[in-house]
Amino acid sequence: MSFSNIGSDEFRDVEVEDFNSSGCGDMSFELPGDASPASPPSIRKIDFSECDNNNRTPAPQKMSYSPPYKRVRALRLFDSPHTPKTIIQKSSSCTTPLPRSRLFGDKPKAVPSAYAEREKPAANVNPFTPNGLLLSKKRTRSVRSLDSPKMKPPRFDLNDSDASDHEIEQPTKRVALQESNIPRYHREFLELELIGRGQFGSVFKCVNRLDGCVYAIKKSTRPVAGSAFEKTALNEVYAHAVLGKHQHVVRYYSAWAEDNHMIIQNEYCNGGSLADQIAKEPLSAIELRRMLLHVAEGLRYIHSEGLVHLDIKPGNIFISIEKKVNLTNYDSADDGFEEIDDNSMYEEEITYKIGDLGHVTSLSNPQVEEGDCRYLPNEILHEDYSHLTKADVFALGLTALECAGTGPLPKNGPQWHSLRDGKIPQLPHKLSKDLFELIKSMIHPVASERPSTIQLLHHRALNPDGSKTKADLTRELNAEKMRNEMLVKQLKEATICIKTIAKDPMKIPGVAKMSSRLIGKKGTSNCSL
Repeated sequence: MSFSNIGSDEFRDVEVEDFNSSGCGDMSFELPGDASPASPPSIRKIDFSECDNNNRTPAPQKMSYSPPYKRVRALRLFDSPHTPKTIIQKSSSCTTPLPRSRLFGDKPKAVPSAYAEREKPAANVNPFTPNGLLLSKKRTRSVRSLDSPKMKPPRFDLNDSDASDHEIEQPTKRVALQESNIPRYHREFLELELIGRGQFGSVFKCVNRLDGCVYAIKKSTRPVAGSAFEKTALNEVYAHAVLGKHQHVVRYYSAWAEDNHMIIQNEYCNGGSLADQIAKEPLSAIELRRMLLHVAEGLRYIHSEGLVHLDIKPGNIFISIEKKVNLTNYDSADDGFEEIDDNSMYEEEITYKIGDLGHVTSLSNPQVEEGDCRYLPNEILHEDYSHLTKADVFALGLTALECAGTGPLPKNGPQWHSLRDGKIPQLPHKLSKDLFELIKSMIHPVASERPSTIQLLHHRALNPDGSKTKADLTRELNAEKMRNEMLVKQLKEATICIKTIAKDPMKIPGVAKMSSRLIGKKGTSNCSL
């Protein structure tokens, strides 16, 4: 018997249970499966072997018409905002439209950042101070570690923010110039005259309205706030603030931003610049030695702070002329009652000072910006920054040649290369052998062969006492010790003599004569009332 009109899909999906039939014997029949071309037909068997032979009619069992499990799960209504069931329930309970946050749950909570949130800086960090140099070293070290291929990915613990701060240093922010504009220039200063002009700014001679002193005010030519020159302008302020305490560096007073221009208040040098001086006439041998000595002393101080100038030239060396009172010579025969001319009481003291610190950079983390090409050595042009301090010495050597009368230095050409080869042109005034050899060594083609600033200060051309040997200094020291011992011996003898005389004052002739007059002996006249 066959059921040809019943599809095989219905038999496959419906769960068939055993049932009893009143037929006799075992009954079984086959049903064809799916006639699918992709798979062979499957034959499904229904077994009626367990039929009861009795004539009683068995109660038919319930057949399950529920869909399979997969379809049931697809039709289930989960308690989700995306199902019609929940939307209808919520709309029936609340007539007003719900806000968006209620439909989609609470707002997502912020996840703690691996880096601590940095507040807006209240003040700048000077990169040339010891703390600033330390921070720059940390940032450089962290960047190098990030670039290293062997670096392991850092572990961030959200419960410990300090550890993440020490792992990677964030770059320090700085206060923008636009946020620190202060109208001070015309309120506090009276502008007298323009005394200098450069590529990035102009310098004015001004009088402070309150204290009445004269200052040199440098003002940027163009607005620098928010421009590419803002970092350069701040770099000069940082350098002046750190280095403006030495007698051979132009003194720094204050700086501020006004109308987005950078303004720096510096010391006014009444002698002008060295460039103005040599434009009139070359320096004498004595003045040339003094200039080299003062500028070398200023460079020694700058290098000792871990910085380099990188723009030494006559236009950045300034002259300060002050009148000093002559020291009185008490060993002279002058009794102090002779008339002295007021002009002879004072003498002019000339001091050379380094200014314009816009190219200053640190030795530990150099950010080199090339200065005047007429005074640059070859290694800087080839980006070799291993001997930056010797670049300042090279520029000072060329400055000395220009002060000696060579004239303006070339910007390029054969003469420019000849100077980099260590060849000195002919000078109008003959220099001493020691001074000539010193300048020649300062412009040596090899940077490592040039003298340091300390060696310049002890060179016999600038410091005759510095050329003495150790044996000569020891001999002079022993002579001074012997002289001191003799003076101490004489002082002890004089002290003993004074103590002896003090016991019997009558032994002193002057004291005995004075005492006799006081008691009236051998007096020529008497006083009567």
